[in-house]
This record gives sequence, C-alpha cells and structure tokens, in this order.
Amino acid sequence: MKKCNRFCILSIVINILILTPIFAYTIEQDFANALKLSEEKDIIQALEKIVDEDKDSYYGQLSLLELAKIDILRREYKQAISRLKKIHRAEIEEKEFWMANTYLKDSVYSSAIISAQNYIFDSKQKSKIESAYFIIAEAYINQKSFSRALNTLEFLRNSEFIENNIPLLHFKIGYCQEMLGNYDASLNSYKKLKIDFPYHQYSYQAEDRIYQLTKMRVPEVTDKELKEFRTIETDDGSKISTEDPKQYQTTRKYLQVGAFGKKINASNLAAKINKFLSDDHVIFTKKVNDKTLHVLAYGPYNNDTVLKNAKTKLEKNGYKSFAIRR
Repeated sequence: MKKCNRFCILSIVINILILTPIFAYTIEQDFANALKLSEEKDIIQALEKIVDEDKDSYYGQLSLLELAKIDILRREYKQAISRLKKIHRAEIEEKEFWMANTYLKDSVYSSAIISAQNYIFDSKQKSKIESAYFIIAEAYINQKSFSRALNTLEFLRNSEFIENNIPLLHFKIGYCQEMLGNYDASLNSYKKLKIDFPYHQYSYQAEDRIYQLTKMRVPEVTDKELKEFRTIETDDGSKISTEDPKQYQTTRKYLQVGAFGKKINASNLAAKINKFLSDDHVIFTKKVNDKTLHVLAYGPYNNDTVLKNAKTKLEKNGYKSFAIRR
C-alpha cells in the first residue's frame, strides 16, 4: 500500500514537471499566433482568450498590453487605461509608456506627465524615453504651460536621448518660444529646422510659421523713445514735457510708461510690456504746446499696493514709469 502511494505521488510530480513547460509553451505559442492573425476581431478574440486563461502570467499580461494598444487605435481610451491598470508585472515596463500615450490622447494631461516621468525613471529604452519627453512637453503645451514645455524640450535637446525626432524638437521649441512671445528665438528655431531638414514635413510647417510671424511683427520701438518717454522733441529741436498736471484732475490712478508723437510707437511699446504685465492699459491723446501726444498708461489702479507691484515689475523688465491721475 505504501509502495502504491509513493508511486502515485511520484507519478503526479513527474506529470507536473513535464506538463508545466508544455503549458507555458502553449501560451507563448498562442500569443505569437494571435499577433500573426490578419483580422483585428480575430486578434482581439485570441488575446482575450489568453487573458481569460491566465491573466497574471507573463503572456497574459502581454496580451492585456496588446489589447490596450488596439483600444488606443480605436480611440477607446477609457478601456485602454482599464486594461493597462491590470498589468502588474514589473518586467513589462512599457505599461507606463502606453498609459502616458493614452492619457495624452484622452486629454488627461497631468496623468500623462506622471506616467511619462515614471517610464523615463524605470526604462532603459532610449527611443521610447525620447518619445516620453515629447509626451510631457505636449501635455504642458496643452495645459498652456509653455515655460515648462520649453524647459522639458531644452533638457531633451541637451540629453543623450534625442536621436530620431530632431526636426520635431526644433519645431516644438520654436512653437513654445512663439507662445511665450520670444519671437526672435522662435524664428531662429524655425529657420534652423528649415536649414538642417529642408524637406522634412516639419520644415514646411516651420516655413508657414516664419511667414506668419514675419507678417504679424510690428516695427520696433526705438531706444531713444523708450528712454526719453517723459519728453518729446518738437520740430524746432526743443523738448517739451509729456507730464501736465492740469490734464489729470480725477482720482483714477495710472502708470505712465511712454508718450509718443506717433500712436504706432505707443502700440509697439504696449505689445512689448503685455508679454509680462497682464494689467489693462490705455492709449490716450493729450495736447502739449499744440502738439498731440499719444500716452501709454497702465491701469486704472484703485489700490496703491497693486500700483506699486506693477511699477516694480516694469522696473525689473527695464521700463521706467510714474504715477499719473486721469
């Protein structure tokens, strides 16, 4: 009886040892065969069968990943994320990369940034790390955080990871600079793209941006006009003050930044200052010794603290100002 028991136990152990690799091999073969199928519905059915049989095995988890990729192509982003969250095996590091892709496409930008950062931290695949940085930058761009996007792109530009998407890098840097109002830097990036990659698709887009920027740019305000905003030179060479206390009898406070003989110069100065100061501004005219001046002023300010903060911000950016009433 004891011999029979020993024999039965030994038979069971041998069968387990023999059948286990065969079973594993079968799942691997099923996975490989599923990816060879030509019809999408057949691929999905085969992969879902593997998941149903053993979703926690390596190939069961890979099947979830492939199913999520199909969901992304079909724009079924919620289902893709649901599948990806079920992947728990650490060796399948691409999970975070595809989660970042999916969140970006589904406009969940904060989650896209976090997943891309996780992937960069854990992965050693340089090409996908490069793409992960672009996902982060694109998410910031969609959040209108252009400074953060630019910082990400500049880091990528100086890293070992930028290899395959240099034209895209130049274009995105140019775009971020444009959105930040750094038009010269933006034009430089677009022009570099056109020179280095003249026949690339992004080069044609850069050409369009160069045309638009050149078309919209206005003449520069001269240094003399910026420095001597309190005075203006008359036809006979004499100078007159732009500040006339008689003109301002109300309690509404403004910060005068410049006064010009031509309105276009006041508008040009406003365009420069609006890049860093979001306060309201006004361009009004006044007569001084029969001369018409176009005065650029920011405000009105009902709070002295707010006025002082605006004045400090102007000074930090190189613009003098003084309080007036109007």
